[in-house]
Amino acid sequence: MAASSTEKESCLFLSEWESARHEHHLCRRKHVEKELHRQQLQLQSALASLNSWLAILESRRKLNEVAASAAAQALSELETRWRPLRLELDAEVAGWLLGAEQSYAAKLSGQAKLWAAAAPEGGTSLRQRLQALSEHLASRVVAAIRLWDESHQAAEQAWQSHHERVEEAARAISQERAPPDSWLSEVQYRERARKHVTELGLVEELLRSSAEQLETLEAQRAEYWTSLAESYRSCCDDTSSDVPRLKLGSLEPAATLPPLPDMPTAYGAVLQRVPAAMMTPSGLFGRGSEWREGATLVLTIHGYLHLFLPDPKAKKTTENSPEENVPELVESDVKASVYAPRATKCVFQRRGQELVVDLAEQEPEPATPDASPPAGGGAAGVLRKWWGGKGDEAPLRRIHARVSDAQQFSELETHCHTFVRRGQALRSASGSPTGYAGQG
Repeated sequence: MAASSTEKESCLFLSEWESARHEHHLCRRKHVEKELHRQQLQLQSALASLNSWLAILESRRKLNEVAASAAAQALSELETRWRPLRLELDAEVAGWLLGAEQSYAAKLSGQAKLWAAAAPEGGTSLRQRLQALSEHLASRVVAAIRLWDESHQAAEQAWQSHHERVEEAARAISQERAPPDSWLSEVQYRERARKHVTELGLVEELLRSSAEQLETLEAQRAEYWTSLAESYRSCCDDTSSDVPRLKLGSLEPAATLPPLPDMPTAYGAVLQRVPAAMMTPSGLFGRGSEWREGATLVLTIHGYLHLFLPDPKAKKTTENSPEENVPELVESDVKASVYAPRATKCVFQRRGQELVVDLAEQEPEPATPDASPPAGGGAAGVLRKWWGGKGDEAPLRRIHARVSDAQQFSELETHCHTFVRRGQALRSASGSPTGYAGQG
């Protein structure tokens, strides 16, 4: 029965996976909250019990110390008042009684020393480790859960934005308008959804680690209780009663929770995906242009061509797609984007074995004559993009790339020219200038 509950299902469509991800989050969130609460309550009980055990020993020590001091002081005051008044006839009796009382006061003092040494070694260290784990749960683990919740909200917002963009694209196509790039919004959603799954893994790992630490500390506390109880019985001179064993809590296995299905790897809005090399900017420090390998060209069904180039120095947190064996694309790696139906230049050159794509569209005009150029535009924007510039730089409006596969190059050429001609036809019908330069 448990095996069937943990069997991983599969999702064909991304919308199905998003619904599964949402339900999975609610289920895991409930379990995480329950497990965190269990650990916090157990630590609270452990610390309170340990402190109470040691407090009882300290109370016994203080009571015997106070009693010994009070008995000695009272005996001294009594002797001071009694000695001037008694005769020699009562001297022997007085000596015996006072000696007995002095022995009792010494016994109380000895008992105080026994209770002072009754606490086994390691109690302070155990208390510090329990307190450290409690603070770890209240700070690091709670912060990780908060980040996980925020990533869930970000994924939901990205999905809503993607869904709205898909609907807007459908309306734009029916009205023969330029549709928004719904595929790029899918990339954004996938990136945020993967981050949510990663944050979940971190939360579960933190809770798993803290549960193991708590289990170890509880076993040590049980051993400490056994030693403390024996010391307590010895100080009380009581060996008749049996010492109860300390009960330990148990962890609910996470394997009983339903797993999250794998995210569908197929991009429904992708028409073609081609490995490529990108032409780097020229002129910096006297260096000329050069091809940089590792880029990816993606053409969507709406005519958007994107050039992705990951930063080789950046630490990747996403894994390759298990089915396609290709790296997942992230929004921050978009270096250039061109809407092919609006392209002012569409050139596919064959120079022997070198296959070069040069696709460009007009840069957007500033909103006012005094407005600054778009972020990322011009030479300065290019240099910021290539040499570590961060912020809101827009992708370039020109794609200059090299393709190694001749068949994929030909297919990409056909698709791009089809989109360009479609855009020309729409502009001709509306009376707008084409401004197109192309080469087969």
